[in-house]
Amino acid sequence: MKIFVVDDSRAVHAILGEMLQGCNISLKHAYNGQEGLDALSAPDFAADLVLLDWEMPILAGIDALPLLVRCRPNLPIMMMTSKNAMADIAEALSKGALDYIIKPFTKDILISKISQVNGLEVA
Repeated sequence: MKIFVVDDSRAVHAILGEMLQGCNISLKHAYNGQEGLDALSAPDFAADLVLLDWEMPILAGIDALPLLVRCRPNLPIMMMTSKNAMADIAEALSKGALDYIIKPFTKDILISKISQVNGLEVA
């Protein structure tokens, strides 16, 4: 499985790598919404899931979300953020996020959420 992580925190990228080590998952990385959109727009882009942070420089994840969905309508996108208000969750889902995971989260929660997205299997 390939997961595309779009988050401005290099620490988050490292933590996700550690959490998913040994799960037969490869991670691709982008560090802001524009970089994520540019990568996702490339004809050779391949991923099974996008983990998208909300608050990032250049282009925030919540603003990039509908653009990403328009670019790749069948690619599941999960928001991954510390924003936990019901209005924020509703906004992300209405803009095309398939699911929402609130930081900080445990390895078990992350793997469970990934597994639920379109029936993806995490080894």
